Amino acid sequence: MPSFTHINQIFALIEDELKETEVAFSRYLGSDIALIPKIGEHIILSGGKRLRPALLILTCGMFGGNRKTATLLAAVIEFVHTATLLHDDVVDEADMRRGLAAANTIWGNEASVLVGDFLFAMAFDLAVDQGSLATLKSLSTATRRLAEGEILELMKTADVSTSEDDYIKIIDGKTAILMAAACEIGAIIAEVEPDIQNKMKEFGLCLGIAFQMIDDILDYSSCEEDLGKTIGIDLEEGKVTLPLIHTLQLARPEEQERIKEIITADYVSRQDFDFVHKLMKSYQSLEYTKAKADSYLKKAHAILNKIPESQETEALHFITDYVLSRDR
Repeated sequence: MPSFTHINQIFALIEDELKETEVAFSRYLGSDIALIPKIGEHIILSGGKRLRPALLILTCGMFGGNRKTATLLAAVIEFVHTATLLHDDVVDEADMRRGLAAANTIWGNEASVLVGDFLFAMAFDLAVDQGSLATLKSLSTATRRLAEGEILELMKTADVSTSEDDYIKIIDGKTAILMAAACEIGAIIAEVEPDIQNKMKEFGLCLGIAFQMIDDILDYSSCEEDLGKTIGIDLEEGKVTLPLIHTLQLARPEEQERIKEIITADYVSRQDFDFVHKLMKSYQSLEYTKAKADSYLKKAHAILNKIPESQETEALHFITDYVLSRDR
């Protein structure tokens, strides 16, 4: 059994399947409307580790499922993910995505939203073709909860009363549920019993929640070149993530008031960011968030420990550890 030492080895393990997924991306992006493949290819083919497709393919392989079906549904999952990225960048008025200009800054908000709608429609069209009601249900539930998470995040913009429970609900929807669906669908394809399907869904949820927590840490601690976006953008966009929630809970009244002024302002200066970042260090809020992420990853490992060992289970264990240690 292989012993993985780098995330790239995981993707090498399923290289053929991921290549087939990439081919499916390009094939189903085809349209007589030239702008659709242009925008779709800009964001889909601009990079990214393809973590969600990898989770689906590895889960399916772990239980001996049909890999051809897995590669197609991995493309479906990535279509949904890409559609949410297009919509998110419009909502957030983002300038960058994975180190490149966001699609909305090149082609405009209207085109980005409409192409995102096309990708959602294409994802469900392909899922219906597979003839699995369970797969379609998983995908539709994930898409609904994605929307709910994004809407709740919008409602909580610059709301310093946002609780940790609110935050978990937000990231459960905006990030974790699609990873959960990827793992669940991988198990559905392999036709394992419903209890195992649910366990893999729970694994994906734990992994996704931790993934977003680490992402929120990186927004305050990573260099801009590594993360591919402007550092402190969450603060400027009024996103109240766990590091900030923890800081607000421990801060003195005058510090809380200053944070509220910063997060509700139209512009966050470097001095403003440094003030908040210094408080986070003082109250060990980044460490608190990382510990929370680690607790979810321990749950993810515990689920995998109940599944027979294979190169796929080892790969999923490695991904689980990688989530906590990643720096971008």
